Amino acid sequence: MNGWRRAWAVAITFAIVVAAPPARPQQIIEPVDFRPFADGKNWIVRQSLVYTIGVSSDRIVVPVGFVTDFASIPPALQSIIQANGPYILPAVVHDYLYWTQACTRAQADRILLLGMIENGVREFHRTAIHNAVAVAGGFAWDDNARERASGLIRILPADRQQVPGGVSWPEYRLRLKAEEVAEGPDTPVAPASCARADLSIEDALTRP
Repeated sequence: MNGWRRAWAVAITFAIVVAAPPARPQQIIEPVDFRPFADGKNWIVRQSLVYTIGVSSDRIVVPVGFVTDFASIPPALQSIIQANGPYILPAVVHDYLYWTQACTRAQADRILLLGMIENGVREFHRTAIHNAVAVAGGFAWDDNARERASGLIRILPADRQQVPGGVSWPEYRLRLKAEEVAEGPDTPVAPASCARADLSIEDALTRP
């Protein structure tokens, strides 16, 4: 946690002095339904969440059953960047890419930035968020790899998505592991979608 706080402090300072490159948003990420766990911090995706990058046909599809905590904003910074804002849907896409690790970490972070641009996140906020994940996202990336290797899941199969009331995500997740429940189906990310993150922001959003 301390590492994340330091990263956010650095990122916000950096956001003040570094101008983001020009960008032309093309389309927003359409909202979908979510179901909360009892902890109020974690939510189940109830409809496929689709992010089509710019004018291209390249897209990321977050499947039904994926569990997300939206944008993880440290409490000390929520007076500057709220936990809920126009960045939450790009954050779900980013969460999914960090879990599956179908793209590289740098590509996942860049796709987060592209999604925030297209969803109208203010330049200051998106720069701070992007810089923070670039600095400290390695902790979450490595944690996800370890969790997957240990048999923990984050995509609920269809028969495990109706969660009983009063159950938190950590509790439910450990129960699923004890019962040896396999992860639900994901939606493969095409290499071309990852590669779009390697383009300039302008090209990523405006090149077919």
